[in-house]
Amino acid sequence: METESDYAAIERRLEYFLLGAGAAMTAGAGIGWGWRAAVGAAAGTAVGWLNFRWLRTGAAALIRLGQAQATAEQVHVPRTVHAKFFGRIVLLLLAAYAMLVWLHLPGIAVLCGLVAVVPAILLELGYEVMHGLHRWNVQ
Repeated sequence: METESDYAAIERRLEYFLLGAGAAMTAGAGIGWGWRAAVGAAAGTAVGWLNFRWLRTGAAALIRLGQAQATAEQVHVPRTVHAKFFGRIVLLLLAAYAMLVWLHLPGIAVLCGLVAVVPAILLELGYEVMHGLHRWNVQ
């Protein structure tokens, strides 16, 4: 069984892997397509990292709320929780709009930065397998 510290370690490694993958994408974009593509990949990575952080803290808040109301017959989710989740999406859309329309950054580079979480997850899976942390051998 995994503990809170195990999950915190996974989340911390995911953040590091996300930033590392974003840095690699930024360097590749800069070498292959120039400084504007590098700026786009870096900006996309920053927004993707911020999204990951917001999503993680929002999910943790929902889990705590659910645990606190586990015995309640009528579950109450505050409107602020809904506002934070939808606000996160609105802010991400505004950031993407600003990067693409106002700053005229290359869309593919921005998108690559935004999805840097995908290679980060794959790196985390590889890390867990290499260190024997995979879940299928736990009894």
